Amino acid sequence: MNFKATTILLFLLVILSLATKGQDITGITKSIQQSDSKAIAMHFSDNVDLKIPGTDGVFSKQQAELILRAFFEEGKVSNYELKHQGKSKNDSYYLIGSLTRTNQLYRTYILLKKNGDKHQILEFNVETDE
Repeated sequence: MNFKATTILLFLLVILSLATKGQDITGITKSIQQSDSKAIAMHFSDNVDLKIPGTDGVFSKQQAELILRAFFEEGKVSNYELKHQGKSKNDSYYLIGSLTRTNQLYRTYILLKKNGDKHQILEFNVETDE
């Protein structure tokens, strides 16, 4: 393969990688806005470090989805805004957002790690923003 073809191939691979990350982030953001714990859980790794008011620990994907569902049932999300996103060490990404639920403001922190062609949630934190 010549230099030009190799350069084009690498460029396309980078674009596809960025598009996949963008789709995952958009899906997670929309799912939070819709209080859709099942859709969020589709992005969970097998074990998730979950911290929400009243709960803190490492849970299986299924357990974390049930805990998150109970949190959303206590008060539907009225607004979610992604405030900042970036890349951490070891090819992981973080999302920091602001969530409003039942007149209460929360700060969210989500840590994702690429696994194959998907980005999976390793940490999902929701804490009151005082």
